[in-house]
Amino acid sequence: MRILTVPAKASAKGPSLILLLCLTQVLRAADFHVPQPWRQEAVVEGRDEPYNSERFLNELSFRHQHPPGPTQEGIRGTAGSTRSNRLFMDFRFYRDFAFDNEQQGFLLDIQRSEDLDGAFDRQLVGFRHTLNNGTDLRLQGDVFHEKALSDVYLAARHHLTNDDWLEAAWIMPDAYFNSKTETGDELVTKPQSLFLQWHRAPRGALFDQGSTLSVTVSPDSELVSQSAGLTVKSRSVKAAVTQSFLYQQALVNVNGRGEYTRRNFELQEGGAPEFERDYLELQAELAPSGLRLSPKLGLSGVYLDETGYFGRSIDNTGSIRRREATVFGSVSFQLTQRTTFAPELYLGAGDIHQRLQGEPGENHSGFIGKAAFPLNIVLSERDNATLTLNPTFYLHKSNFGGGNLQLHWPM
Repeated sequence: MRILTVPAKASAKGPSLILLLCLTQVLRAADFHVPQPWRQEAVVEGRDEPYNSERFLNELSFRHQHPPGPTQEGIRGTAGSTRSNRLFMDFRFYRDFAFDNEQQGFLLDIQRSEDLDGAFDRQLVGFRHTLNNGTDLRLQGDVFHEKALSDVYLAARHHLTNDDWLEAAWIMPDAYFNSKTETGDELVTKPQSLFLQWHRAPRGALFDQGSTLSVTVSPDSELVSQSAGLTVKSRSVKAAVTQSFLYQQALVNVNGRGEYTRRNFELQEGGAPEFERDYLELQAELAPSGLRLSPKLGLSGVYLDETGYFGRSIDNTGSIRRREATVFGSVSFQLTQRTTFAPELYLGAGDIHQRLQGEPGENHSGFIGKAAFPLNIVLSERDNATLTLNPTFYLHKSNFGGGNLQLHWPM
């Protein structure tokens, strides 16, 4: 895994990354249905800024207008402005280049996203071989010019039917770190991550119906970082569940994701702070079929507790407590054969308390809201490729809420 020593610079690359979105293909913030292995920059640096009161509201309004299916290949990306100097981005290009009657495949998986520990990049290349019993074996590597930072992925997916499967993956982050690094740092207890996934689609279901459950477990690891002046022990669990089904001619989508993280630090300047994170986010959306203007109605909730030492980027201890609930809805107007306008309204309430030692607290209790005006343009009817332009405006203050660009190009 590449170490992003100064994550803030990711925003400076915004124009080139947006251009990349327009040229290739796209995914949502740290999708927990994709393996989320241990990252060195996450446990050492952490994220480089305290979130403002609109952080999760922005993520919700910038979410993918066309969520990807669990097996869908192609480009999926969204990029949106969260501050004058910040760009939120979630991008993925995934492709299985099959050959030998689809028994083999060359795998390419490019990701740029962020989680609660900051921004990250992955460039996975690998190979797939399918056994006669319908089991896919995969070998992948997150490979960089600095060999010490390369991750190794070993995975197997057993297809119970054409649309149902069980998958297990063993990931060795920074697999060659101790023998290849020139920093003097050392992995005393080598990190590893285990990924498990179950997916089921009901017989005769539409493409976007089904259930998916995914878990990434990163057991205890220990890193001695002379370059950062600390020792850190860490462990974490990240999980996601998605359920899509028809209820009385309405499509219902339910999504949940959560994280449990614990870290113990020993700082070179003295002190042995801890860090704890408990995070849960739930979303549910109802889309009735056959109604004029195609209305949608949804509900979102966020629960986040973080206490302790946040890492070398913020380099401070503190506590963050967020409780947020948002109701959102939209309608859709067909402007032309290839263009739709789908205004959205987000009405929420937040109870946010953030304190860092020696700094004034940032608190917010009460209404937060946003209006979004996504314009969806079909670029290719054959491929169902869509470009979305999405300006947004805050409702709880008289400010522009950030522009958002999305590209969805299945392959």
